[in-house]
Amino acid sequence: MKKYLLILLCALVSCVGQKEDPEDDITPGGSSAGAGAGIVLDFTATWCVNCPRMTTAIEEAAAVRSIIPICVHYQDAFECSHGTELISKYGVEAYPSAVMNMSKATLITATSKDLILAKLDAAKSSKAPCAIEASLAADGSVKVKVTAAEEGTYTLSAVLLEDGLVSAQTGAGDNYVHNNVFRGFLQGNLLGDSLGQLEKGASVERSFSAGAVTDKHHVAVFVCHDGTVNAATDLKI
Repeated sequence: MKKYLLILLCALVSCVGQKEDPEDDITPGGSSAGAGAGIVLDFTATWCVNCPRMTTAIEEAAAVRSIIPICVHYQDAFECSHGTELISKYGVEAYPSAVMNMSKATLITATSKDLILAKLDAAKSSKAPCAIEASLAADGSVKVKVTAAEEGTYTLSAVLLEDGLVSAQTGAGDNYVHNNVFRGFLQGNLLGDSLGQLEKGASVERSFSAGAVTDKHHVAVFVCHDGTVNAATDLKI
């Protein structure tokens, strides 16, 4: 289904700015995007008849690689302001579409597991993956420590996601379960929180607040180098 982008307003996702000095009780976690794993933006909508096929293709790819899907909805009850900004940033005009590791060059509309995996390979960071130690607490506080494996300039993003949202889905029935629904960036912008130029082995700590969360919420944290995902982790309570 082809649909051209309209500029719409929706309620801003509630998020609180980061603090510079998080405490030290950070639990290690994360998957290495440098080995091919990472972030998949799934541009979707409840009115889109073919969108469940893209979700299935991403799930099949996730059975092969450690992938964190981020389902960005458009013109439905799950749409949010940061989502419409991402749609504009990547020039999404067709639904479903997908972008791998935040690289615009990987934008696809084909619902293919193999193509998703190939595009992940194409969007591999040129730097060895950073180490990410992070935790999500029941009060919504997120603590992150990033350690660079190579010298470079990095950014850090944190994304609030929600699972188990039941809604009618064209092509899939009235009680379709929507998971990994994008609720917004915790750093409050699309480009990530700059970590600056890091030397090999240097560490930086940040903290964020996801606000009120339940066991249906989780937070994807990822580091980018030159706009491409370098390492990622998915945090749950």
